[in-house]
Amino acid sequence: MITTWEREFTVYGHEQRIGTSLFSDVRPPIVCGPAGGFVVCRYDFTPVLVHEERRVSPLALDFGITNRISVGVYVPIVRVNTRAGFQLDTIGGPGNPGAIQRLDSILTDTTYALESIVGTSRRRRFFAGDMEANAKYRILESGNYALSGAVVVRFPTGHQDSPNNLFDMSTGDHQTDIEIQVAQELTLFDRLWLNALVRAGRQQPGTRERRVGPQSVLLIPHAALATLNWDPGDYAAVDVAPMFRFGGAFGVGITAGYWTQQRDRYSYRTAQDSVDVATRLGAPVSASVLDAGTAFRWARLGFAMTYASRDLEGSLSIEQTVTGSGGRVPVATVYRIVMRTSRWPF
Repeated sequence: MITTWEREFTVYGHEQRIGTSLFSDVRPPIVCGPAGGFVVCRYDFTPVLVHEERRVSPLALDFGITNRISVGVYVPIVRVNTRAGFQLDTIGGPGNPGAIQRLDSILTDTTYALESIVGTSRRRRFFAGDMEANAKYRILESGNYALSGAVVVRFPTGHQDSPNNLFDMSTGDHQTDIEIQVAQELTLFDRLWLNALVRAGRQQPGTRERRVGPQSVLLIPHAALATLNWDPGDYAAVDVAPMFRFGGAFGVGITAGYWTQQRDRYSYRTAQDSVDVATRLGAPVSASVLDAGTAFRWARLGFAMTYASRDLEGSLSIEQTVTGSGGRVPVATVYRIVMRTSRWPF
């Protein structure tokens, strides 16, 4: 699965480039001068251009205990890559070198102690994601209808994003999830294949290193950095994929998905942690300030085609996030390729 995006939805559902709010925090100097009898002013900055990409190469193995019961494991290898830079001029050079230097000096100053605006280094691109174990049960199966349920446990094997890099990406939440899935398949007129998957997840509390400040603000002082108790919001999702089969093995159709997640909850691990942050900042700040903007929802639409034979299955889908609100939701394009095969173990 490959997910790419350069824009994100705001809390109001509008789209903006990643990092746009950076310039609401860093006020660039205004350069003014006479032009045609008027005084014309311009902001002296160069926009930051960010392209985010996450590739997940999963290795999945399911073992059928009976015709109805199976268990399995899912091991994702995640490649994250951020390409961050500045707008170039007509000859391929930085559009405004002076503004770039000023922005870089602000980010790397001891007040913020953030990394410079650069892409993801090679040594930080490949990591394991959050591994999963699952158990599935085929509840009902008739000639044209099937219903199944599954329990998924997700383990904290991925790594979280760094609070010292504005555009770093995680490979997992690094906390335990328990997810329930219900899937159904209905075939009508031997051609129309209706698929639906409903998921609900309970995310277990963990810890997370964050700079204590509003989620909408990119530039938060390094003095606000703390390791916090983190209770991520529970989630629910629905995916449907009506397909038309042209033959016994090949089909095409559309996909639609909806995701909603509740608000995260942050708190200090100890009273001393709260005192330390207040001492460094010169004023107390509640860890709950991080809660705002963490509840979000999004919807995706896409196209899919699939091939299925007796012991081989393959599919290709392309999806686009069309709406999002509640927080920073990527305006993402998702490319998904799936290949499965079945073999008798003995």
